[in-house]
Amino acid sequence: MAYAGGLAGVAAGTLLLRDGELAFAVIVWTLTFAVGATLMAVSLLIRALAGVQAQLARLDGEVRTLTRDAGVDRPGPLHERDPWTRH
Repeated sequence: MAYAGGLAGVAAGTLLLRDGELAFAVIVWTLTFAVGATLMAVSLLIRALAGVQAQLARLDGEVRTLTRDAGVDRPGPLHERDPWTRH
């Protein structure tokens, strides 16, 4: 979308420049650059959020596995499992 908008802005600015409208051509090119940069920044933020969400989902699965496995091989109350309170 950013590339298509940029191409359209460059084409429109070039057509305005050919017609002798230098000021409007510069305004169109500036707006095109600003919109394209904004779209690229939004795209970068969306990709970053998707990466963070994938990491959190992976960590959530690992934490569930660890908490499930922690209770399997530990019979008895907590004070019996603690090596510091047995002596």
